[in-house]
Amino acid sequence: MTATREYLRQAASAGLADEAAGFGFVADRCDDPFTGRRQVLVEYCDPGLPASPAALEALRTALRARGHEADTVLLRVAGDHRLPTPWRPRLTYVRHDRSPATGAGNTPSPAGLTVRRATRADDPRVRDWLVQAFRNAYPGQEIRSGHPGVAGIMAAPGRLSFIAELHGEPIGHGTVLTSEQDSVTGEEFAELVDTLVDDAQSRRAAIAALVAAAVEATEGRPLCGHVVHPYEPEAARGADSVLRALVAGDWSVDHCFWESPW
Repeated sequence: MTATREYLRQAASAGLADEAAGFGFVADRCDDPFTGRRQVLVEYCDPGLPASPAALEALRTALRARGHEADTVLLRVAGDHRLPTPWRPRLTYVRHDRSPATGAGNTPSPAGLTVRRATRADDPRVRDWLVQAFRNAYPGQEIRSGHPGVAGIMAAPGRLSFIAELHGEPIGHGTVLTSEQDSVTGEEFAELVDTLVDDAQSRRAAIAALVAAAVEATEGRPLCGHVVHPYEPEAARGADSVLRALVAGDWSVDHCFWESPW
């Protein structure tokens, strides 16, 4: 991960840049919008920091010394690098490789399965699917249609949603935000923020078709997605399985936010 000079300049000007064991980092308080958990987000660190257990411990010490009060630390780590205990993955971003042989071509489609672009009339069902997706990612949280996380996606100027239908009946969606920008690297990209399919028998083929539609619609810029790693063991295992399936297919890990107790 290469941070832009402007990002590092602004971070230093705001007093957010610091060092731990000789490695630079940028950190600020950033609470979880779904759980309310108090977090300090280390949005950038020099590449060598995650590879050094001593530097990781020095980072936590440095954050506490800065007077932050939090429950956890979130550290952005480039690539598929694994961190030692007590760090655990919390949110993994993946990048589609845009190879010609996408998942849709390898998954037989059941008769009657089609994908179309959503219209304004589809907004209520897309909103409901997003609510369900966030509830799946954050078990036990009372997430409703008016939650800022849901409302923000629905109102995004670059939102593009697709509807999967089986014999003309909507069974799921894929929603893409087409005008995103990485605040650290400056890279412009599209993000597939959610795919959710209700029909279990058609789910694999429908998700593959929705991803293929997103890939085609965002040609010319990177397409990213993400996997939330819940705290509950069963849900966490499910998220790990999803991530392994993505990486075994057309996706690779771009970066991961690792979490550590304060």
